[in-house]
Amino acid sequence: MPPRKGQNVKIPQKSILIREGMVITTESVHKQDVLFLGERIAAVGDLKGTTADEQIDASGRLVLPGAVDTHVHFNDVFMNTVSVHDYETGTRAAAYGGVTSIIDFSNQEHGRPLMETLDIKKEEAKGKTFIDWGVHPVITDARPDVLAEISSVVSAGSPTIKCYMTYRSEGLMMEEKELLSIQTELAKSGGMLMVHAEDNQIIEKNVPRLIAQGKTQAYYHAVSRPPEAENAAIQSCLRLAEKTGCRLFIVHMATDKGMGHVARARKKGVDIQAETCTHYLLFTEDILKREDGLKWVCSPPLRSRSIQNKLWGGLRDGRIAMVSSDDAAYSWEAKLYGAERFDKCPNGIPGVETRLTALYSAGVASGKLSLSRWIDVCATTPARLFGLFPQKGHLAPGADADVVLFNPNTEWRMDVDTLHMAADWSAYEGKTIGKVEKVFSRGELIIDGEECLAEKGRGRYLHRKLA
Repeated sequence: MPPRKGQNVKIPQKSILIREGMVITTESVHKQDVLFLGERIAAVGDLKGTTADEQIDASGRLVLPGAVDTHVHFNDVFMNTVSVHDYETGTRAAAYGGVTSIIDFSNQEHGRPLMETLDIKKEEAKGKTFIDWGVHPVITDARPDVLAEISSVVSAGSPTIKCYMTYRSEGLMMEEKELLSIQTELAKSGGMLMVHAEDNQIIEKNVPRLIAQGKTQAYYHAVSRPPEAENAAIQSCLRLAEKTGCRLFIVHMATDKGMGHVARARKKGVDIQAETCTHYLLFTEDILKREDGLKWVCSPPLRSRSIQNKLWGGLRDGRIAMVSSDDAAYSWEAKLYGAERFDKCPNGIPGVETRLTALYSAGVASGKLSLSRWIDVCATTPARLFGLFPQKGHLAPGADADVVLFNPNTEWRMDVDTLHMAADWSAYEGKTIGKVEKVFSRGELIIDGEECLAEKGRGRYLHRKLA
């Protein structure tokens, strides 16, 4: 008999059993089975005798929680261009890279309300996203009425707000007194301030000096933004955090002394964490000397081999909490704005697809990271720090069935032809070990080898609340 009009019809939930894979968590690496029921994980363990609508043999594969990338720039208007990743191309590339949740930045327009930053991104995302997504508002205009909006923005599920300490010419920079006011309001509202920490005064002195000396190539971008600029800004942020009690997060940290400042502040009771990014762990400033060095122009810039080795150490021992991509994908035509002067090159590297695999190849396969730490920095800690845990970031009953099957033995060449990012060039080139084979998002198989099975627009807004 058909259901009566208005009667609720219960749709049976599909069950999927992933068998015999090596399940990776932050605590253990064990051969186990994972059972999904609908959108959630129902069980993890030895599930012999369990039946399911569909069974997948994961023998020889690593079974991971979907990666969480909390630092991407989609539809980003910056330095006379717009990033080529929108919510369709960006989330599709993310999915191919084993990422099942992203958080994007939304810059406040001067003179406009802060809440509008959420509305703009929701409109951009409508009907386009392949995976789940959230928003970090960026304050560029700290008027009193904007400060008064902070608690409402936090309540709307975007409790992590970003400020820049540089890019004055781009209209992004916040002065120290403004940062103090923002931190004060965030501390009261239960939010967290994310800071791009570079001392603008140092940079503004260096850039014209280098240009006047004819030092205009990509390498001098790094010279213009030395570690001292980053370290000074981090120290300034920490002084404010001590005063306000605001939770603080340093984005894309690229200095060893910065790690020391953060670690000492934590010992003093400051609630602070820091991330680094894939590119700081894989590339050094020497690559900027290449003819195509503009590919690797980003801020803060790439550092020396010595600093890079120390960043790996900080990632292993927890002084650095996690790794994001800082995906900022600009066309090669736009990057060439800096062909005659490094300061005209849009700062950023496309990397939303490459993070998980690149860190396995350069970190786990080389012995720099354990399997558990790899998953911790790519999935679990990002979910914990940014208000997504326990829904995201781990494999446990009740969590979303965001699961990746990863082949640790595949060797392939990563480059613009084998990746799925929208940029017409790639900073990540060369032999790579390990490959994402299948990706499930909320129990749905969305990536199967080279095929994207997801329906565009299936991604959901992530309403976040910090623990």
